[in-house]
Amino acid sequence: MDRFFLSPDQWDENPILRGGEAHHCFRVMRKQVGDNIVIFDGNGKEANATIRAISKNEACLEIIDTRRFSALLPQLEVAVGIPKGKSFDLILQKAAEMGVNRIQPLVSEQGNVRFKAREALLKRDKWQRTLLEACKQCGQNHLPEVRVPALVDHYLEKIESGGIRIVGALTSETKTLKELLEGLESPERVILMVGPEGDFSAGEYERIFESGFAPVGLGELVLRTETAVIWMAAAVRYQFQS
Repeated sequence: MDRFFLSPDQWDENPILRGGEAHHCFRVMRKQVGDNIVIFDGNGKEANATIRAISKNEACLEIIDTRRFSALLPQLEVAVGIPKGKSFDLILQKAAEMGVNRIQPLVSEQGNVRFKAREALLKRDKWQRTLLEACKQCGQNHLPEVRVPALVDHYLEKIESGGIRIVGALTSETKTLKELLEGLESPERVILMVGPEGDFSAGEYERIFESGFAPVGLGELVLRTETAVIWMAAAVRYQFQS
């Protein structure tokens, strides 16, 4: 059944789809009065609903039943150097599918992507829409948050305390991710860091390690940024699945 997003502050017994979601509902998906759809609020709530009326820019709904879904544990945050092209969209899509809670795009010293302040805000809004579309498609009821791009040092200065911190590193003398995770009880939060195509600089690695990130190797092959993110997030979810 087709899914549509309704923000938490708009829920009641007879909610109304407005704006882009209403347009997508009856202009793109061609839904009509009497059709059943699924709505979700991005915070774990989902409902079956029936379309009762359609106007120019709105779709009036009647909720049939409501369900709540718990977020996956541990909480999973990904901080990743922004790759060129559309690869970051792939990272966002797969992050939604694996229940990542937060994505922090990073601008690093050796990366090839730079943003001006206004452009960074516009990018963040576009990326948030990409996450929303991914959630609608895969059935994810917890909408991840993507933050405004930040310099690596700025991110490290403001990072929240607690949890396990892991960085995929091309440096020598690293454990494997399997070795690091084995034997650990499920933590409350895991933070994963992955560098851009040019990797983190030596100075950035030093500051990352000083911030409590444990370096792990991802095998003998050099992985693309998007592959490394997916690989690490999937490994964490597999290790701590209930």
